[in-house]
Amino acid sequence: MRKDLPLVAALFAAALAATPLVMSGTKALATSEEPVSVALPAAITPVEVAPVAAPAIPAESCTRKVRVVYSGYGTPNAACAAR
Repeated sequence: MRKDLPLVAALFAAALAATPLVMSGTKALATSEEPVSVALPAAITPVEVAPVAAPAIPAESCTRKVRVVYSGYGTPNAACAAR
């Protein structure tokens, strides 16, 4: 463990020395804090809104072939049971 101590100390000192340099470098590349406004003409297009009728729901048909796996599973449809 003692032979690694100088290496760890050197890495720690290099990190302490490099931190201010890295932070100042990233500030130089950052965007400015002054707000920049760009005036562009905005085209406004009116949109007409109209109510739309709901689609008609077709009646449920009972002509599907169903394979019964479990007896008594679920409740039967009242319209299909009448036939």
